[in-house]
Amino acid sequence: MLYNYLYIKNIKQNYFKNNFLFINKKYPYTFSYNKPPVYINAYLHKSNILNENKNKSGIYKWVSAISNKSYIGSSKNITKRLRRYYSINYLNNKIIKYNSHIYKAILDQGYYNFNLEILEYCNKECLIDREQYYINLLKPEYNICKIAGSMLGFKHSEKTKLKFKNREIRTGHVTCIINKENNKIKIYNSIRVAAKSIGVSHTTLRRYINKNKDLKDIYIIKSKSNL
Repeated sequence: MLYNYLYIKNIKQNYFKNNFLFINKKYPYTFSYNKPPVYINAYLHKSNILNENKNKSGIYKWVSAISNKSYIGSSKNITKRLRRYYSINYLNNKIIKYNSHIYKAILDQGYYNFNLEILEYCNKECLIDREQYYINLLKPEYNICKIAGSMLGFKHSEKTKLKFKNREIRTGHVTCIINKENNKIKIYNSIRVAAKSIGVSHTTLRRYINKNKDLKDIYIIKSKSNL
């Protein structure tokens, strides 16, 4: 009886050791699901990548077989995140908006020239900590932001900057802000700029346009066509 108890206990201990990696006191362990996979040629292994990582959270790494440059990311649902990488339209839209280096590289070099590594499966609560650990350790070249979960270092693409600029100088309607305290009138070609000038959001300002109520008790907001 004692022998059977010790045998079963030994099996449980070995299973625990093989399937969990102790990380730190804050996050006691990280799930490993045995050995995390490496997919050589992301084009050929697309179905395996998406099927084998369903509902798993963890850290992944894209590696270019041409330049050996890499990108590290994390997701609460790896398959859901990677489906976006396999959408050409999604990548193109994000390149225009965010000037993403990894998206550009994938489109330029092709999926068949990229390998995908699952560095670690882990609890959702420690994703950012573990992603930052690998960013510090491996120093991935395609990561614009060097702080996990942050936009630090991020820059909009030139096309996006141009869109913002056009939004600032947009014509067609003008917004007038009348200050009741000093009777001053200021005219703006953009609702966003007008809102910014008095310290409110553009959605808040819209609620007061051509209405019989005062914004902040001192501003009257008018809008009309700029013909």
